Amino acid sequence: MMATLPDVSISILDGGLGLVSPGAAGVHAKVGVCSAGTVNQIVGISDPSKIKDLFGTGPLANALGDSFQAGSKVVYAVRANGDIAGTIGTITSTKTGTGNMTAAGSPLDAYQVQVKIADPGGLNAASFRYSLDGGDTWSGKLTVQASYAIPDTGITLNFTEDAVNPENSFKAGDLYQFNTTAPEASVSSVQAAVQALLDSAYEFEFIHVVGESDAAMWTALSSLASMAESKFRYIHFLAEAAGPAATDTVDTWVNARVTEAQNFASTRVAVCAARGEVIDLLTGRQVERNLAGIYAGWVSSCKIQKSPGEVALGAVPGIVRLLPDGLNDAHILALDEARYVTFRQYIGMAGFYVTNGRMMAPEVSDFRYVELRRVMDKACAQVRMAALRHEHSEATPAGIDALEGDLTAPLDIMTGAGEIMAGRVVIPRDQDVIATSTLRVKVRIVPVPIMRWIEVEMGFENPFQA
Repeated sequence: MMATLPDVSISILDGGLGLVSPGAAGVHAKVGVCSAGTVNQIVGISDPSKIKDLFGTGPLANALGDSFQAGSKVVYAVRANGDIAGTIGTITSTKTGTGNMTAAGSPLDAYQVQVKIADPGGLNAASFRYSLDGGDTWSGKLTVQASYAIPDTGITLNFTEDAVNPENSFKAGDLYQFNTTAPEASVSSVQAAVQALLDSAYEFEFIHVVGESDAAMWTALSSLASMAESKFRYIHFLAEAAGPAATDTVDTWVNARVTEAQNFASTRVAVCAARGEVIDLLTGRQVERNLAGIYAGWVSSCKIQKSPGEVALGAVPGIVRLLPDGLNDAHILALDEARYVTFRQYIGMAGFYVTNGRMMAPEVSDFRYVELRRVMDKACAQVRMAALRHEHSEATPAGIDALEGDLTAPLDIMTGAGEIMAGRVVIPRDQDVIATSTLRVKVRIVPVPIMRWIEVEMGFENPFQA
């Protein structure tokens, strides 16, 4: 003992309150293509009014708006390199004027463009309006000029008048229509954006990869999730299934999605096939797109043990109608059984609801539904943090008892919060830690049961009969 004057010494202990980290519940991240921001830079957003300033326009900005509209409070967003350019489709016209219109540029998003002549004449005399959402909302009147760049779209309209009779070039009611595709990120660009998130200190439950994708992308995401798990980051991915081609019937589209899902399975990847018309938070337009952004926000707003399909939570906001046209319960069932995220309606109830929070896990997996994935991931993260306090500690009976108590604490907190029914820690005391330097622990969790089907027996009863 060091020679000192007699006194009273105090040793301050830490950890006696059994506190645990709040974790990442309710927070998710997004990667996708947009028109502004720095590629592969993480930006935290809690105010949806900042989306346009930070990300401009495009799929990532749209998905952020959808998620905030559906309940997200905080999202970490990463702009991916849009190395696959958007395209302009074939222009069709219904007209009596003898002029013409073409379009050029690199679209920043998927648009359903309509251009309608309002007042007749030639260049600098006629006027037109345009719509980017298939005719639901329209611009004000604009003068027909040789070229007009539609703001914030990357599209330029080019008008040519009749060389002989310019006054006959454009007639009131003439209509030009075309669709565009949004720019996309390749698998390698998505991987780079995701890696920025995985290398960061930010905590989040899942990553929404914005933009339609196929099984090749899903496989890459599954590999990234496994890599993240090996580094003690317990997350899952949300991807978007492809929408119908111009010539697809709803049956053709559903059959293609079911076939595509047959050769893919992952306990850490969810794929949203649901499509709908939504009210765009940023522009007010009624637009068709994959509902993954809505779904991501809705899941983030739900407690981790709850099915996102719980009817008592209310209808999911922001959805005008489900698409494609002709979609019925049989199609939704086929997609649900193929393990896609879908939305549905209930007879007698207004609005739209999540069918099931599906993961692309095998049907025999414990992780078929997102609520089970979320609960297990939170428990893994918190039990690991509790165990780290005992790394390199003595494996004496007292030391093992202390470890068991600390590992039980986060499970007790989750039980008290209703996130699990029960949890237990089992540490066999006859392990030869002297020889192996390894202590093996078993943790078991009882999840909250979900009533997905309710069977009610109805009948008459005569109180005067025995």
